[in-house]
Formats: sequence, C-alpha cells, structure tokens
Amino acid sequence: MAEETSQEDKQLEPTERRLQKAREDGQFAQSRDLTTLGLITIFLLFIFVAGPSLMTQLVVMVKEGLTFSNPDRWADQVATWFAGPVLSLAGLLGVFALLAIVVAIVAPLGLSGFRPVFVLKFRGDRLDPIKGIQRLLSLPTLVELLKTVAKAFFVLGIGLGYLWILLGGVSALINEDFELALQSTGSFIFNGAILMLFPLVLIGFIDAIFQRYNYVRQLRMSPEEVKQEMKETEGSPEVRAKIRQKQRQMATSRMMSAVERADVVVVNPDHYSVALRYDEKSMRAPIVVAKGLDATALRIQEIAKENTVPIARIPPLARLLYARLDIGEPIPEKLFEAVAKVLAWAYELKQGTKTRDDLPEIDSLPTLQELENATV
Repeated sequence: MAEETSQEDKQLEPTERRLQKAREDGQFAQSRDLTTLGLITIFLLFIFVAGPSLMTQLVVMVKEGLTFSNPDRWADQVATWFAGPVLSLAGLLGVFALLAIVVAIVAPLGLSGFRPVFVLKFRGDRLDPIKGIQRLLSLPTLVELLKTVAKAFFVLGIGLGYLWILLGGVSALINEDFELALQSTGSFIFNGAILMLFPLVLIGFIDAIFQRYNYVRQLRMSPEEVKQEMKETEGSPEVRAKIRQKQRQMATSRMMSAVERADVVVVNPDHYSVALRYDEKSMRAPIVVAKGLDATALRIQEIAKENTVPIARIPPLARLLYARLDIGEPIPEKLFEAVAKVLAWAYELKQGTKTRDDLPEIDSLPTLQELENATV
C-alpha cells in the first residue's frame, strides 16, 4: 500500500536533471518497432537502388558456378568464381549489412533526441536467476508478449492476403521468359514489402508514442523528490542563507573600505549617509562609493571621522542621493551644481579655508520623479 501511495504521489513531470541522470544510467525511451521499421525501410531502399545489380550478380554467380569449361582446371575456375561474382555479391550484401548496423544503433536513440550516453556498468542483479524469472513472469513482459503476438498476426494477415491475391500471377510465371519472370518476381517482392511497410509504420508510430509516455511516466517525481533535487542542485536554504549573509558581509566590507577614499559624505544625519568620490582625471562625474541606512549610515559616518573625510549634513540631498543612485553610479546632470558646491566645500575644508559650519546653500533640488524622467 505504501508503494502504491508513493506511486500515486509521483504526478510531477521529471526535471531535466532527472532525465539526464536516467540517460547516464543507460535508461532512455526505446521502441523496438521503430527500429524494425528503420531496418525494413533501409532494406526497401537498398532493394530499390541495388536490386537490379543484386539480381544480376546472383544470376551470374549461379550460372558461372555451374559451368566448368575445363574440368581439369576446376580449382582455378572455383578461385575465379569466388574472386568474381561471389565477391561482388558479398560486397553488395556487405553494404546492406553496414547500413543495417548503423540503423540498428541509431534508431533506438530516436526517442532520446539522438543523445547517446555510453554507460559501462556491471549489473549483478541481471545475473540473479530468481529476478530473471520474476522479470519473465512480470506484467510488463506479458503485455509485451501479447503486443508482439498481435502485431505478428496483423502483419501476417496482410501478407497472406497479398499472397492470396497473387496466386494467379505467381502460377503464370512458369510460362514466362526467364528474365521477364525474374523481373516479375522482383516486382512482386518489392510491392509486397511496400504493402507490409504501411502497418509497420502505423505500429512503429503508436509504439513510439506509448514508449515515450511510459518512459516519462516511470520517471515522474513526487513534490518531495523535486524539493530534494533542488536542495542537491542549489544547496539547502540554510546554506544559501549563510552564503548570502557572507556575500553581504564582504560587500559591506568593500563598501566601508571605499569610504576611506571618499571626498565627502552627505548625511541626513542619523538615517542616511552617501559617500561621494571624484577624480577629474578618470571620472566624467562624481560617483557614489558607499551608502547606508540607519545603523549602516552611522557606521559610514564613524569611518569618515576616523579618516578625516568631510561630512556634509544636508538632509534633502542625502535622501535624494540615497533614493536615486546605487553604488558605482555617477551623479546625474541635474545634481551637478549641488554636488559641485558640496565637493568644493569639502576641498576647502581640508585646506583649512572653510569650517564645518560653512556648508554651501543648496537653493533647489529636483524631485526624484524629475531625476527618473531625465534619465529615461
């Protein structure tokens, strides 16, 4: 009951990782009927292209094999016979065998997107006779046997019907010329093979759909399996949280180091802090090198005091810079004048020509919406 319940819970489609793992284990959807269809198709194409040459070589081989013009030199004639028509016929059959081998290897991969995975694994359970008998007596094996019998009767019935129709034509071959009878026989065989191909196409198409569906159904996953796979792929939530925390700590550490090289820090004073830096040789405009809110803002101010970085208490400008700019972004054009006044004050403060109370007057600042529209 627990196994049935577990199978009922597996209603989610398999993930790409689950499918890849199955392929690596040598499991992929296969259709024997699709392989059979491919082999018969190759056979018909071979007969259509090389059939006349094959029949000619066959007739020549039989004729020369039964002809001994000089019985005293029969060994030489046999050697010539093998080197001539027999070798030519073997060459044609070898080409067909090579094509059949290629199709037999490639056709089973058709349902897996022709992505082979070569797996060499020793399966000890395959050698267990008890499990082997269980597999032979299992329901899937019985279903496969019934399918094979039904397909055999279906194809055989079509073949027998075709032969019944040809009874009159086959009996008439006795009265025909040899070459004409040979051509008629080849035509009967080729037309019969074409007729037999249609049910095989239908069977192969249906079996391919069924095998693909059954393969995906067997690999379906339960919600718990999907969650477990996500944990294995991305790590557990606790690990991811620790990684993000570590990343934030590293980013904060780099940001605090940048405050030491800032030219000025614009503050709220207790809620916002934005550190600016400008190098006229390498920068088109001043950039934000650090910013923070509440406790981070106070920490930025502490580092600025430790490194004698001027602190400008201009709340409207600090709030605007914090809301509009990210770290590394340059100052927008509409704020050039205001930021230029603050930087000039900071430079003069370092030179001793200004005091901390001589903050520049910022007449007017654009709204956040105006800055956004100007950027767009």
